[in-house]
Amino acid sequence: MECPMCPKSINNQQLILEAAEAEFLEKGYEKARTTEIAKRAGVNHAMLHYYFQSKEKLFHRIFEDKAKMMHQLLLFNLHEDLPFLEKIQKHIEQHFDFMAENNKIPGFIILETLRNPSLRDIVTHSIQDKIKDVLVKLKKDMDKEVKKGTIRCVDPHDLIFSIVSLNSFCFLNHQALSGVAVEEDDRKKMLEKRKKMNVEIIINWLRI
Repeated sequence: MECPMCPKSINNQQLILEAAEAEFLEKGYEKARTTEIAKRAGVNHAMLHYYFQSKEKLFHRIFEDKAKMMHQLLLFNLHEDLPFLEKIQKHIEQHFDFMAENNKIPGFIILETLRNPSLRDIVTHSIQDKIKDVLVKLKKDMDKEVKKGTIRCVDPHDLIFSIVSLNSFCFLNHQALSGVAVEEDDRKKMLEKRKKMNVEIIINWLRI
């Protein structure tokens, strides 16, 4: 039996987690197989069960990790010393780029919570504390801008929801059309164009 804290053991666990992430993000819980995860990781099936006991426990480990990333996908830091509209533009672009780098996560989270509604609690718990802080700071900034006459009065919840919706749909739609052949250069151009359009939509909506 391996020592759980030995370097070789830790490395095997990491290989299994990386393989499980790829398997679950590609196929979802129902279609993923632990035998395939073990094969991807280059370990035997018994070793996978030794470290993680079951497919369900391994899935929950991956799901919780991806749910923690959701606060980066949904929320952003608003403390940069920039004019408000430039700050919003920067965050729309950063959010879009982060989505592009992690484009399978939104679809994975949505589909798995539809499959098992109890998973929603994991997602909610991962972001509930941060969302309060973000909304308080955002409302203060927006109230100042409304008084200065630079933006219209918009609910900060609506602003965040609109940014997330516009950016997320690009990648949810991309997953739905994943079987359609698109050259990588064309895909990059398309995403850059969409990012620019999303910035324009939000900024024009905020402006008076």
